[in-house]
Amino acid sequence: MGRKAIPKETQWNVLTEAGFRCSVPTCRGILAIDIHHLVQVSEEGSNEPSNLIALCPTCHALHHRGVIPKSSLFVWKSLLVSLMQAFDKQAIDDLLFLDLSSNDNNEITLNHRTVALSGDGVLKFSRLIASGLVSYSIITNNNWQLVTYTAFLTPKGKNLVSAWKAGDRSILENINTEKQ
Repeated sequence: MGRKAIPKETQWNVLTEAGFRCSVPTCRGILAIDIHHLVQVSEEGSNEPSNLIALCPTCHALHHRGVIPKSSLFVWKSLLVSLMQAFDKQAIDDLLFLDLSSNDNNEITLNHRTVALSGDGVLKFSRLIASGLVSYSIITNNNWQLVTYTAFLTPKGKNLVSAWKAGDRSILENINTEKQ
């Protein structure tokens, strides 16, 4: 019996869920995307969106060579589903930006310089702040004439991004146990 083609609408849903990027958070390739079955068709896996994940051809090949474990794919899929239901693509990119650019002093830095945010800049992170994944602090206050802020990942946010990048479910267990 031949393999059934994945319906176009299902492919579209899986690609949308991944933001039309590779689902491996450290890759994020966008030029070519494959649809991978988490549970293979030969193992009774279905063409349902819950069993499919978007991978670039390189990460897809790395998985089939055993470099990327199956457990990591399941973690990335579950986090993608959770994040996409809670946040838009911009908020997810903001999480990755803060992870890449935050220093040990909880400041956003680019080229070792602190990035100051206006009040509107802090509002950009409002969904992530409300969820407890990001926090902010005042870095300058010129008699309340000009107030600047910095935003940073909370311990909960750091754990989420670490688990996502590593594809390690055990890191997620720390999310609710870390002090906020």
